[in-house]
Amino acid sequence: MTSADAPTPPAESGRPEAEPGVRAGSPDRNLLPIWSTAALFVAIQVVDQMLSRRVSLLVLAGDSIQRDAIQSVEAVTDVLFIATTVVVLIAAAVRARPRWMNRIVVAYLALATLNLVLNVGTLVATAQFRPVEELRLLFDLALVYGNTVLVFAVWYRLLDAELEHGAFEFPVDPRRPDRDQGWVDYVFLSFNTNATFGPTAEVVHARTAKVLMMVQTSLSLLVLVVLVARIVGLADG
Repeated sequence: MTSADAPTPPAESGRPEAEPGVRAGSPDRNLLPIWSTAALFVAIQVVDQMLSRRVSLLVLAGDSIQRDAIQSVEAVTDVLFIATTVVVLIAAAVRARPRWMNRIVVAYLALATLNLVLNVGTLVATAQFRPVEELRLLFDLALVYGNTVLVFAVWYRLLDAELEHGAFEFPVDPRRPDRDQGWVDYVFLSFNTNATFGPTAEVVHARTAKVLMMVQTSLSLLVLVVLVARIVGLADG
């Protein structure tokens, strides 16, 4: 067989072929869905407002520095939430999703995470509470738990969308091997990180995601160990 008769190898596209279970790149992969993301932001903001107000009622009047810090971060978070909502509504009206929307999401998430850390830290560091029923303290713990799951679920999806090769590797659904991950997958990942102090079936590749998981696990440990023990102590007393 001469060189002219040799089969011509297929032209390389410059992009590696997607392995089974690994998402292929697409133009919109790094853009978060508008309405579902907005709904999660509303849920985060509502829970955050309730938690901040509950923390302000629980700490003693003498702890003004902690309360003022929470209120300051809360005020800035409210402004960013309004700005994010306006941008999302405009993007939905013109049916466009510019890349810089993710920067606003990052700024809002950073402040929401800081506010969450301040709330948890205040609950842990406060030696005394105002007189309150144990059931209400359990409600506060539920707010902390739910807020942690929602905030970090958005972080994980944003990281998975922004990084070139993704931050996580999810198990393959044999019935739909080409299915992209949705919000349920990331909320499930965040919930498992809270409950089991780490991912269960997912593989974490990105270092940033590992750092965020360590932060989430630390908050979860503080909530489940320190605060629950304090509630038990109040009940026994």
